Amino acid sequence: MVKNIHGENNEGGQCPPSCFNPDFAIEKAFIDRTEGFIAGADEAGRGSLAGPLAVGLVIYPQSVIMEPAAELLDHIRDSKQLSPQKRLRARDIIRKWAIYSDVVMVSHRTIDAININRATEFALNRIIQGITDKLGVVLIDGNYSFDMPVPSVSVIKGDMKSVSIASASIMAKVRRDEVMERMDSVYPGYGFSRHKGYGTASHRQAIMDLGYSAVHRRSYEPVKSMAARREEGPDED
Repeated sequence: MVKNIHGENNEGGQCPPSCFNPDFAIEKAFIDRTEGFIAGADEAGRGSLAGPLAVGLVIYPQSVIMEPAAELLDHIRDSKQLSPQKRLRARDIIRKWAIYSDVVMVSHRTIDAININRATEFALNRIIQGITDKLGVVLIDGNYSFDMPVPSVSVIKGDMKSVSIASASIMAKVRRDEVMERMDSVYPGYGFSRHKGYGTASHRQAIMDLGYSAVHRRSYEPVKSMAARREEGPDED
């Protein structure tokens, strides 16, 4: 049984994503159960056919978790629900109230070499290694079981429930979009600035017309099959 923002039951599941506003309820539940800071983590670019994976992690102080500023609750959403302009505004708000925020990028080559799940795990561990304060738990969007030096909890649709996770999704999305927009000028013709590397119809058609670029993921279709054919060489008569 799901509750919408008005607290009304939504047993039929008809509440659209926009009616779920993330809050700090999950974070508050961990304050008395763990020592150390509570972090939220999320990624951007998991399903993209090209470019890097971006993994973000955000930590809010306990004082903000217990008494959040109105602008946090008003502006922080799952990054997919926000326009580019609203994501930039949200990023500024996150930086204002968070005590830590960072994004680690994992290249398309690493994704191809170790797969997308291990790339996410790699990025999270890299971020954690750079945090000097004690982490109590990391709330991760999705349904994962990663090998990490601190406890972690997977939260399905966490970017719609937790401000910390939604904040991480925004930080990752903004950073990755900036990278893909720069790639558009380096690899013209694919439309990276529009679709950010995701498999839109126009992007797939561009791959068929131009071939794949140096930043396309060779472990993802249709590039995987195209790369395999290229390695096999031309067909013999």
